[in-house]
Amino acid sequence: MRTENALKYTIDTILEIALGYKIEFSVVEFSEQNIEIKLKNKNINFSICGTENFKKLLMGDLELSDISAFDDYYKIPILKIGKENILYQTENEKIIVNFDILSLSFILLSGLDELVSEERDKHDRFLYRNSVAKKYNTIKVPLVDEYAMLLRIILKKEYPDIEIKPRQFSITPTHDIDDIYRFQGPVKSIKSILSQLLRSKNIKEVIIALKFFFQSLSDQRRDPYFKGIETLLKVSEANGLKSIFFFMGANPSAFDAGHNIQDKNLKAILKQIRDTGMIAGIHPGFYTYKDRNVLKMEIERVQEAIGHPVVHSRQHYLRFDRQQTFDNLQAEGVEIDYTMGFAEEEGFKCGTSHEFHPYDFKNDMPYKIKEKPLITMDVTLSSYKSYSVAEARQSLDLLSQRIRRTGGDFIILWHNAYVYREMEFYKNVYLEFLNKNRK
Repeated sequence: MRTENALKYTIDTILEIALGYKIEFSVVEFSEQNIEIKLKNKNINFSICGTENFKKLLMGDLELSDISAFDDYYKIPILKIGKENILYQTENEKIIVNFDILSLSFILLSGLDELVSEERDKHDRFLYRNSVAKKYNTIKVPLVDEYAMLLRIILKKEYPDIEIKPRQFSITPTHDIDDIYRFQGPVKSIKSILSQLLRSKNIKEVIIALKFFFQSLSDQRRDPYFKGIETLLKVSEANGLKSIFFFMGANPSAFDAGHNIQDKNLKAILKQIRDTGMIAGIHPGFYTYKDRNVLKMEIERVQEAIGHPVVHSRQHYLRFDRQQTFDNLQAEGVEIDYTMGFAEEEGFKCGTSHEFHPYDFKNDMPYKIKEKPLITMDVTLSSYKSYSVAEARQSLDLLSQRIRRTGGDFIILWHNAYVYREMEFYKNVYLEFLNKNRK
């Protein structure tokens, strides 16, 4: 599970976050207790736990120590090796890191906890409650990034000539376009409005929905879901942000709307996306996560509609299979995935807010495809967690503070369907968040 290649991959990822760019190094020694690398003119020896303790770590059965973060912002959990309480020491020009910053990082980056867990929810998704992040209470801590910042301290002191290129905090709004129209026929429209009334009991929003319904009868462009796409685009443009819109090419099913990707109004929106420098990607349907043939068909549909190769992708319902989905996405030309987040809990599923290469266990090497992990989405805050507006704001503030410190990218998902539905949340959470963090 934790091979030399796997640890080399983890060091490579952490070093890139620490320095802000890739740097070459070589492995000098690898054993049960450590892995030593040569970086420029010095060796760095990383202490690691043994195989049995690694298995316990994966199961959440090891006790972690606390260490101050690089800026003393808070205490972060870390696996202590041996008796030394200091982060590192030098012996004969060799740097010895006394804490294991690699093993837990590898589990988080690779999703090894997801691979070994058999329990899934009703949509066949890995459950937050079975994750290492839950077991060690690190979901709100970008642990890999924090370890990288500790390593940056070591590098600054021991490599005075090494260049550090700190990355700047950024926000990337993303939008899954599950459907382009809310109101399509009287029966479906009435059901939609009634379900909203029963669920939210918000008479004001139901009246607004009825108003949109009557307006859309004469002009589909006035449908709230369609207007939601336009509004999200304009909001990002006004805030100097580059949104990514994920469009579906799935056939109709119980979980996929199956809208017409060649819809004339949608074509106009796609042109606006291109003209404003925003990005269009694919939102692969419910049945694609294990089926390359279905994925291929949907990618071809979306590519034809957007007029260029599909590079960006996020799975519908965040359904993902660690054994197959990355392979299929990569084989079909996708270069960046945005799926890695929990539906039921906001935070750092992968321990990082930085782009990284996921790990291919079958070939014991990193994938070429990159992952930009999802930090949170609208339905996590409003539905899964049932936050009030104040609680949702507090959560976003906390996460953004922690991402800002480590120069990461806050990937947030807001659906076009939740612009003119749950409008209080949209205005007072999403818009407020963008306004507070605008450039």
